[in-house]
Amino acid sequence: MSDTMEISLVCCDPSRQNLSQVVAASLGLAEIESRLLHREEQNLPADQAKGLHLAAAHETHGEVTYLQEVLEGGFFVYVGEPSALEEHWFGPGSWVAFNDDRGSGHASKVGPQGCKRIFRLLRGQLDR
Repeated sequence: MSDTMEISLVCCDPSRQNLSQVVAASLGLAEIESRLLHREEQNLPADQAKGLHLAAAHETHGEVTYLQEVLEGGFFVYVGEPSALEEHWFGPGSWVAFNDDRGSGHASKVGPQGCKRIFRLLRGQLDR
């Protein structure tokens, strides 16, 4: 495993609407460990969906980033203008981080095989 992970970051765009977008970012393993607040393996059932929602601030830790490493299966993330959301698929080996805490947020749906992932809660928001 490399010391730096290439991740897809779901964050707010620079528009007044703060629409969600997916951008490329990188994150070092040492930084993940230094920011780590919580880690757990999760198994999500197939086709579980969440409508538009935000990566809201944590009640105790403030601004956070939700980092997910897909091990098996995968999930879709929908970003952009709420009336014309763009679909993105993240399968095994994908690293996806969420810190879109304003605007309309993003939506998501687990794929047809479900999703096994490692969920990490990180202190602070990642830079683009």
